[in-house]
Amino acid sequence: MSPPPAAVLFDEDRIVVIEKPSGVTSEQAAAAIGLRLVHRIDKGTSGLLMLARDARTVARLQRMLRAGGVERRYRFVAHGAVSPFVLDSELVRDRGDGLRGSGVGGKRSIAEILDCIVAPDQATTLGVARLITGRTHQLRIQLAEAGHPIVGERVYVRDALRSGARLLDATRLMLHAERLRFVHPGTKRAVELCAAVPAALTSVSRGGQPRGPSTRISGSR
Repeated sequence: MSPPPAAVLFDEDRIVVIEKPSGVTSEQAAAAIGLRLVHRIDKGTSGLLMLARDARTVARLQRMLRAGGVERRYRFVAHGAVSPFVLDSELVRDRGDGLRGSGVGGKRSIAEILDCIVAPDQATTLGVARLITGRTHQLRIQLAEAGHPIVGERVYVRDALRSGARLLDATRLMLHAERLRFVHPGTKRAVELCAAVPAALTSVSRGGQPRGPSTRISGSR
């Protein structure tokens, strides 16, 4: 079954924000409506994606992103009991086993973990992450390296599997780009957009039964 098309949530003065469904790449979502990508979110991640109608607007928005002028918050479901803390590491393209991860000389990557709700059985936590930087796969990598891989993660789980952790089965990556906040560079108007948390995330966060360790440790990113 094909995933549902992206919904347009904001369209003003050359800037468009859509709600991308899980299972669709950012490039596919942008091409489907003939617009240019400002940033990307992973194929398995759902939620808010910023697009633009021309290259000049893309460059302007990307400068805002690099300068921290766009606040991005993600909702996630992670394994285990997670408390609020700061993820701060240097990410490299290859940490030594062919995967992206923390390493000396990488790009500093920072996110704040907020508003954690731990399931009664402590198997999962529904939390919010505020990105300070926006590196490729940042939250997926950093939460996995902290011992709390996102439910549905298929790539950055080798360490968890080697330690004997039991991972919950899931049909999708439990990561959702929930909020964007920025000052529109053209109108100077404050814009805040929110995408409702998918039912899949809230149902998993209320508890589920582990089906044993996942054996899939690679796949589409």
